Amino acid sequence: MPPQSLSLRSFRAAFLLVLCLVCAQVQANRPANELGRIPILMYHSIGGEAEFAGGPRYDIHGLNIAPATLRRQLQGMYAAGWVPVNMRDLLSAHLDVPQGKTPVVLTFDDARPSQYRLLPSGKIDPDCAVGILEAFHRTHPDWPQRATFYVLPESSYNGVPFDQDGLETSKLRFLVKSGYELANHTTSHRSLADLPSRTLRWEMAFSTRYFRRQVPGLVMTTMALPYGIAPHNPSRWPLLLSGVQGGTRYRHRCILLAKGGPAYAPADRRFDVTRIPRVVSAPGEIEHWINTPAPLYVSDGSPNTVTVPRSLVGWVDRSHLHAAKLIVSGP
Repeated sequence: MPPQSLSLRSFRAAFLLVLCLVCAQVQANRPANELGRIPILMYHSIGGEAEFAGGPRYDIHGLNIAPATLRRQLQGMYAAGWVPVNMRDLLSAHLDVPQGKTPVVLTFDDARPSQYRLLPSGKIDPDCAVGILEAFHRTHPDWPQRATFYVLPESSYNGVPFDQDGLETSKLRFLVKSGYELANHTTSHRSLADLPSRTLRWEMAFSTRYFRRQVPGLVMTTMALPYGIAPHNPSRWPLLLSGVQGGTRYRHRCILLAKGGPAYAPADRRFDVTRIPRVVSAPGEIEHWINTPAPLYVSDGSPNTVTVPRSLVGWVDRSHLHAAKLIVSGP
């Protein structure tokens, strides 16, 4: 390679390093607001087939987005000072996020083929969701391998999870070993609106049994509603959180919806574990929140303190602090 090319590459690397250091310093100086809203992003297919017959491949609802779109969104999140956490990490006021950073949860529903695909060589397809996340982590080591996959054993979208027969076990174990979260999206992905209690318990428990067989020792602690539809009978909601069926006990600490915008912070008295909203990946939605930082959560850097602007302290639920120390900032 010509010396000029080496010099140019070195210059670019040095420039990017300086830029990252400057951005990190700017983010560290952002005033903490641990009662700000937290974006939980909802993805489905990444470069998959068209969702609806005769419809556009990349639809207006964001159920299928281009790989380039996900890459661009990750870069935008990174530049905005966001850092990924798993959904289970978001259920405590002891949120461990670097100072000045905003936590974000990337969720992927349905275990669709385009989320995790292996090539004939055995390598991860660079254009599937996992391939994109892994590549982004390699080039941005301070971006952790974190995302929550809401998986199910069978559905109309695919057969085995991620739809490559015989590879599902190794895929699921790779995700867990790498630091990603596997979570419950029911067994069959049917609407839970009018299901009887015994069927609701089966939907939760069969999925739990299946994934425990695939990944021994796996504990699934969060769940997402298919279609965002909860039981119409409120008395059946507790069955989504805990129960026993066929000798399998399950326990979920929260229930995710399918829309609603960024979620309240864990210390906020409006934080409801049975109705946690998400940001849809329709065109422009995620970009809107990347470019609208004011209402979002900003970490103080310590998992043992919750720093809140004085103007928001009235929204703090002290029972949600769980021994974290409340610090009130500002005039």
